[in-house]
Amino acid sequence: MKRRFFILIVLLMSVIISFIIFQNRITALVYENSERFLEETAALYADAFKIKLNDQLFILESKAHLFDDVDMNDHEAIRRTVMSLRRMGDFKRIYVADRHGEVMNIAGDTIGNISETDYFKSAMQGEAVSDSYLSTDEEGERVLSLAVPIFRGKKVEGVVTGTFAYSVLENIFSVNTFSGDGYAYLVNDRGRILGASQSDNRLCYSDNWVDFFVENKVLSSSEIEKIRSDIREGKTASMRYKLGNKERIMVYASVGLNNWSVVSIMTADFINAQQRKIVWSTVILIFVLLALFVFVGYLFYRLINQHEKVAKENLRYVTTTRSLKTLVYEYDFASRVIEFSGETAFLFGEKMKQLPLEKFSVVEKYIHESERNLLAHLRDFVASGETSYRSELRLLVGGEYVWYQFSGTLIRDEDSGKPVKMIGNLVNVNAQVLREQEFKEMAETDLLSGLLNKISMENKITDWIARAGESVGAFYILDLDNFKQVNDRIGHSAGDKAICDAANKLNLVFSERDFIARIGGDEFCVFLTLPITLAPEKMQEIIVEKARVLNSILHETYRSGDDVTVSVTSSIGISLFPSQAKTYKELFEHADAALYRVKEHGKNSFALYNEQMKETGESVYG
Repeated sequence: MKRRFFILIVLLMSVIISFIIFQNRITALVYENSERFLEETAALYADAFKIKLNDQLFILESKAHLFDDVDMNDHEAIRRTVMSLRRMGDFKRIYVADRHGEVMNIAGDTIGNISETDYFKSAMQGEAVSDSYLSTDEEGERVLSLAVPIFRGKKVEGVVTGTFAYSVLENIFSVNTFSGDGYAYLVNDRGRILGASQSDNRLCYSDNWVDFFVENKVLSSSEIEKIRSDIREGKTASMRYKLGNKERIMVYASVGLNNWSVVSIMTADFINAQQRKIVWSTVILIFVLLALFVFVGYLFYRLINQHEKVAKENLRYVTTTRSLKTLVYEYDFASRVIEFSGETAFLFGEKMKQLPLEKFSVVEKYIHESERNLLAHLRDFVASGETSYRSELRLLVGGEYVWYQFSGTLIRDEDSGKPVKMIGNLVNVNAQVLREQEFKEMAETDLLSGLLNKISMENKITDWIARAGESVGAFYILDLDNFKQVNDRIGHSAGDKAICDAANKLNLVFSERDFIARIGGDEFCVFLTLPITLAPEKMQEIIVEKARVLNSILHETYRSGDDVTVSVTSSIGISLFPSQAKTYKELFEHADAALYRVKEHGKNSFALYNEQMKETGESVYG
């Protein structure tokens, strides 16, 4: 009996010791993988931010070329050229400064002098630069300034500058890491925060990341100085630290510009959660059936609640629809007065029975700015000889814009044919218009990725080509290599995550003026539009750099709970408009042939189409 008891004690101690060793090894492995992922995340943010700045500098350089033949000593010539500028990209403001730093905006107004700013001085030395700090513009918004030189031969005659808002920087950090447990900052070597993600786990909400660490005694002064030195020298490094009772991992990676660096941080909560998940996976299996039963019951409960919510929303919708008012109007051409029947306060904020046409601005301010040409349209309608008019416009009601249908019937004099009166009404059609817009968006969008679908992508590019003129672009087709293994070995939920990850990264690399679509299971395409003022070699550089960045950031490893891993890469084919193809079908087929060539030669790369690829490939167009 004693021997059995001794054996039982030994076995129990062995199990406990094995469990502790296993737990420690799993924790070390999760920490190591987490640090590696943070390094990749910091590098991704740094690359995305640098690409964003380079895109904006390319745009400013195209603006600067407009001044190649302008005498920068001729104020009027400068003014005419400045007023021809239009804002592009993410810029909030675009200005031009002469060699003395006198600044003129696109309205032709001289608004100040920037000769003492560092970015102006650098641009006057022939560099395309960004400011090292965020400044505050005349509207009180924090902005980042960029500047490029205006050359006359090899001499710098002035500077084109542009500013974009702090919100643009924040958008770069919109992708959560580790399901929101990770977060990132964009900082300079003095610790000043230029941009940050909005994770709930983020602790530092002050303007200076280093000051926060010093005030809370997180790191020693020597450790702080080492970090600042690494940032200035463009190094990438990691460290662990404690704040309160929580441990965190921090990685910083250089942007390669203005001594800026991306700091990526993750709490130990995620690591501990992963460790517990692995260690206790065996225990969890015992409760799978019970959890499944609870989950089905929860879904049934949610279904009942959702049904009740839908019923309440329908009742609210019916009640709201019945309470909406219709405004009837009558316009007399002789007196030039509009008469209203019914309540006007719900639309225009005040009661009115009559409104002279010359005071139409009283109600015009409630019309959405894109539809304030209503009077011009009505004049064209009267001149056309027609008798029935109908259009839709948005009116500001209760602090938000609501769609109304504006209709009317024109009454003419029987003898002269001249207009006498116009009678009609304003009817709320907001629900109908919003439904139509929603259906249109659903028809054009891939439900999983949120990108355009194949049909809408073809339609949009075809429309763009029809009005392209001398514009240029590049068409990318890309496949996710080994995607099928993700579905087969890890599961379709992991496959769906891989698709969504790829869509988010494509949105990071390309701008809103480009077209991005998911056209198959793991197949995407992108149409990159480029300014026609860029030199051909600069366009080629942009196209190739985008492909390199895609190959880099789309390289991702997915894991299951039982340590099954699949590495996903990307293969990319590229065709050019209009030098290689002038229709969507030609762009698709040529890019597909280039993609086929990449897959023949080992995948995880990109290729630009050439004539030698013409007879190869198996296009999936149509």
